Amino acid sequence: MLEDFAAYFTDFGVPATLNGAPVRGIFDNAYGESFGLIASSSPVFRLPSSIAVATGQTLVIATTAYTVVGIEPDGTGLTVLRLEKA
Repeated sequence: MLEDFAAYFTDFGVPATLNGAPVRGIFDNAYGESFGLIASSSPVFRLPSSIAVATGQTLVIATTAYTVVGIEPDGTGLTVLRLEKA
């Protein structure tokens, strides 16, 4: 069953553009470490699965451009985009 996340994105989402089209989603630029040796950020953007997206597209949040490098639909109506700074 697909959930309705409209209120979630209205309350917590940030505006962005995906290949020039306006979208709204949840941005997370968490900092992570692997075995205490390698540290980096792992930016992700969650948006409704109804929005068409492909790897290689550009997502701009505020003034920062990212390239979509991974797409992970979760089956409930949300998709996680894995991002790298462009």
